[in-house]
Amino acid sequence: MQGTYQYAERAISDLPLADRYDSRDPVTWNGAKVYPMHSQVVGTSPTTVSLALRSCAPRIGVRSLGIGLSVDGGHVLLAGRQLRGVDVWSDAMSDGIDLQVCPTNADAAIALTPVWVDETGRTVSWSGNYGMLITREQGHHVLHCSTGVGPPDFSELVVEVATAATPRRPEPPAESARYREALYELGVAMHGRGEEEQACQLWSQAATSGHLGAAYDLGVVRFRQRDLAEAEYWWRTAAEAGDTRAMSGLATVLERLGRSTEARIWRAALAET
Repeated sequence: MQGTYQYAERAISDLPLADRYDSRDPVTWNGAKVYPMHSQVVGTSPTTVSLALRSCAPRIGVRSLGIGLSVDGGHVLLAGRQLRGVDVWSDAMSDGIDLQVCPTNADAAIALTPVWVDETGRTVSWSGNYGMLITREQGHHVLHCSTGVGPPDFSELVVEVATAATPRRPEPPAESARYREALYELGVAMHGRGEEEQACQLWSQAATSGHLGAAYDLGVVRFRQRDLAEAEYWWRTAAEAGDTRAMSGLATVLERLGRSTEARIWRAALAET
């Protein structure tokens, strides 16, 4: 019996990590706990999930690395659309990215899992030696992720994850809405007279107060001036509020900046509007 038990233990240890998971609970690998996902209950309040890239070292046979975020009992709000989940690739996390999670019941929870694109261009997860080591630091968790390609390597993708309650934006009074519309229209008039920078100053005030048309027009002007950082900022401001023109412009800017995987996310979102 003892020999049979030892044989069974060796047989289990020979299995790839993905075949050892029975649930979201961890398995033991070389004395460490390896998780198939990182999950967290978010409760009833809108929550901001922040992802920041620490390091990314895809091995041969892996084109892209990322984190898949799914919501049970709620949705991710992206570009005005409600999604059950979204894949966030490493280049989108390089400067940090915030995702808005909106719960729909009291036990809403998020789950984060490593995802990757294989050499055929297929998005893959839950296969091979897939998993993550999870450490806790002040104010956030750190996910040390291994793809399913080759032996376990938890330095392939390292991502910081933090969650916080999303501040609720107060509804602007009617006077504020009229004021920002007046700023926008005055900017349009000045732009029509060739006073571009004066128009941009007015549009900046209107956009900061929530005028999507002003944010979009600012992006157009800055893009034509080849100020891609400013164009990205203003188009992202409008795109995240659901402006489809800004979504298209943002994807174009991201492609120019070499951030093609994030550009694909926005083009996919645009295609479904």
